Amino acid sequence: MTIYVEKVRSYWRTYLPQATAQLSDPEAHFRDLAGQISERVDQIAAKLSANQPTLPDDYLARVGTLNTMRLQAEETALDELLFSTPPEPEADEDPEPSSRERDLLTMQQEEAAVERRLEMEPGSPEAIEWDRRWPHLVEEVTWMLGDHDDLTTSQKRAQLAEIMLRQDAARAALQQ
Repeated sequence: MTIYVEKVRSYWRTYLPQATAQLSDPEAHFRDLAGQISERVDQIAAKLSANQPTLPDDYLARVGTLNTMRLQAEETALDELLFSTPPEPEADEDPEPSSRERDLLTMQQEEAAVERRLEMEPGSPEAIEWDRRWPHLVEEVTWMLGDHDDLTTSQKRAQLAEIMLRQDAARAALQQ
């Protein structure tokens, strides 16, 4: 049972710190829950053993079978009595990402999409489907596939900046 007390204590202190702080006697609660887990392990192990038609004659095979049944019983009991209590949300955990985080995620997804599109064969069914899914990025891909050796770096940057502004406007229109 000592091993279960440690598991219960560790889980509660790690994942349920507020509930642990509210307990009048946490150690008594941990021991009580560990006792319930131990009893449930015994019940499940007995049931598994009863469902086993015969145990192997070989000693090591028999020990292996019994250990496997015990571990299965332990896993089930812990799932039922300990891990079924969901962890508390962290105090600083924000379930809704900020607009900046959403924009960053969108940018990363679009960057990856453009990289995949650049590897596609022009005119292939895959490329055509991509163009339908990401219409606001098609101009960027087209520009990147073009030959711009005759442009200076500042001209390239200016053209790309204009494309990015049009993409922003297209994204804004899609969100409305």
